[in-house]
Amino acid sequence: MSCLKSVLQLLQVLTTLSGCNIYKYIEGRRVFKVNPKINLLVGAVHRFWLRPYLLTTFLMHLIFWLAEFRKGLTDLTPGSERSLQLTYEIGLTVAKYRNVFISTGIAYHYRHHQKLMRRVLNEFIRIYYSYERICGKVPKINWLLFGIQAYRAFVASMAPIVGNQKMGLGISPNVDILLGLSAVIFVCIQPLLLSLVAYLGIMLLYACYDIQVPHNRRKSFQLFVFYRQLIRLRHAFDCLVRSFVWTALAHSFFIFIANFHLILYDQQSAIDFGESLLSSFICPVALLHINVTISSIEKTFGQFRASFKPQRQTQMMWLYMHVMRATVDKSGFNAFRLDRGHILEMLRLGWSFAMFTNAMLLNSTARLKHFKTVNYKKLL
Repeated sequence: MSCLKSVLQLLQVLTTLSGCNIYKYIEGRRVFKVNPKINLLVGAVHRFWLRPYLLTTFLMHLIFWLAEFRKGLTDLTPGSERSLQLTYEIGLTVAKYRNVFISTGIAYHYRHHQKLMRRVLNEFIRIYYSYERICGKVPKINWLLFGIQAYRAFVASMAPIVGNQKMGLGISPNVDILLGLSAVIFVCIQPLLLSLVAYLGIMLLYACYDIQVPHNRRKSFQLFVFYRQLIRLRHAFDCLVRSFVWTALAHSFFIFIANFHLILYDQQSAIDFGESLLSSFICPVALLHINVTISSIEKTFGQFRASFKPQRQTQMMWLYMHVMRATVDKSGFNAFRLDRGHILEMLRLGWSFAMFTNAMLLNSTARLKHFKTVNYKKLL
């Protein structure tokens, strides 16, 4: 409990200071309550800073890409590489601003899902103490899996600062400075901290599913209530964590394409490419392991046996029907329904797009300059 409590306290302080947390925990009552002052401040920041920044960034890039597309259509110069450059620049821009999806999700959830966030937080508290009451111990967090998710979130959040150059409006240096500062806060800091909170919530939910106690009359009824609350928590939590999980998958997709070009073709190192591929997909594989474990455990809930006799058969059938109804989810974007098909589809799309862009490069006059830059001799 001490390690989890320390991490939660640190994240609560950091998320509050960065303006993406409006809740405070009441220790004696074991509930989360909205802090009215912070709620007012965060609402003002979102209305007068975050949303104008997102709108300005979207319009800035829309105008830029429409102009570039128009130039590409009207450019009749023989051997022109404008379309090839446009393809690469679009990929770089999407990779750079992938965390904008999380920032947009922050604004959307803050506006439309305040009650849901508070309910999910309070349900996590109830589940945690229910687990402790039934098992006599606290849930054991898998810190290795959390470290993998935290590392990926850190790398993805710092990439906009370290990597690409920002695109200025050209109106005023002060406006460009404000956009750069906004990007640091809304594209780097806030998505990083909220990703850590989301992944820690996934780890805690994953730990609560691993519950095994001897069956007796009292424990059987407590387990039934616990299972029902746990499944409801997973359904409610999916709505909040979905953007973080799918942003992580998109990040792995773009990293795969980048590694395909930079390592396999430029450095000609299959070993380095395999290592980079492993590092890119260790996060989706970790999420896949969590989801497979949760799904397999939920299937065993229907086999739960009540120990008090005359209603044993009735309660078993009732529990089975309840679990089956609660676990049915037809949404293809459910964060807890990630399977091997999603990862294989990402690999297929990434491979296809990488081969497409590589074919454009090899069939263009730009390959001479590119291969000279990377000191590539074999294909010349």
